[in-house]
Amino acid sequence: MTLNGIFKHGRTCRLRLEKGHYSESFKAHIQPIRYKTKLYLEGDFTEIGVNKNDVYLYLGPANHDLTCLSEDARVIDSDNALYKIDRCERVMLGDKCVYIWAVIRKTTEVNI
Repeated sequence: MTLNGIFKHGRTCRLRLEKGHYSESFKAHIQPIRYKTKLYLEGDFTEIGVNKNDVYLYLGPANHDLTCLSEDARVIDSDNALYKIDRCERVMLGDKCVYIWAVIRKTTEVNI
């Protein structure tokens, strides 16, 4: 199984590793997470279709492994929005990582 083509599409992203250090650009998929119940979103109730907690699902290529980054690392999308990595895991096929999934949360930080 190969996912080579899936990451030719999606949003152009970069990783902010440390202040002043960034990864090269790559493609990843970032989509809002919408729960039927608000149990997982700290019990906050929102209007239908509005995700005020800005929680997103990230699917990205294996060669940009979010699992080994520091807590200060951020995902930056093509709109220059910053996302904090709440949780991430490698998706493995045998002993090979095929992609990375993560739950990311939009921050109000300014990209420096």
